[in-house]
Amino acid sequence: MSTNRPLQSDSHRDRPTNEYTSDRDRSYPGDVARLNGHELVAIDEWLPGTEPTPYEIDLTDGYEYRTRYWRCRKCGQERNHRDEFTTPCNNPQPPTALEEGGYSIDDPRTRRALNERMDVRFATVGPIYEVESESGATYEVDIEAATCTCPDFEQRQPENGCKHLRRVDLEIRTGLVPAPDGTFSR
Repeated sequence: MSTNRPLQSDSHRDRPTNEYTSDRDRSYPGDVARLNGHELVAIDEWLPGTEPTPYEIDLTDGYEYRTRYWRCRKCGQERNHRDEFTTPCNNPQPPTALEEGGYSIDDPRTRRALNERMDVRFATVGPIYEVESESGATYEVDIEAATCTCPDFEQRQPENGCKHLRRVDLEIRTGLVPAPDGTFSR
């Protein structure tokens, strides 16, 4: 008896013969799971031979059998049963661009840097960027010296920089504009 094609009952005989689904094509419920920070995926493999049993007798006449194991998408660990993932995943999510830059969404300058329409331009290799703000004014931002020519920076010199400096830093971190050396992040 072949395992490639299931036996067809009378209710399936009205379908054309080439539209059957085999055990290999069937989608099994519970193929994805989350457990202790792991993102688990079930992997089904067909192995040659007969399925191993604790008994010395072989009751199958197939030439291959299906086995299933689980793999974490984040850390790559593999286990035979998903319940065996008892320890937390050792590969946490990477920090966001805001977390990486030390910015807080609660800071008004950071919110304006994210929400206002600004055009960041990178003309030549080096730390100087031009930022055209929503008002139409253009300011020069030196990302390495952490300076800006806008009135807010020149008068107040805010901690973590003005909205233009933050915007340039965030666009570099997310890969929207190149870093001062001309390469892109991520």
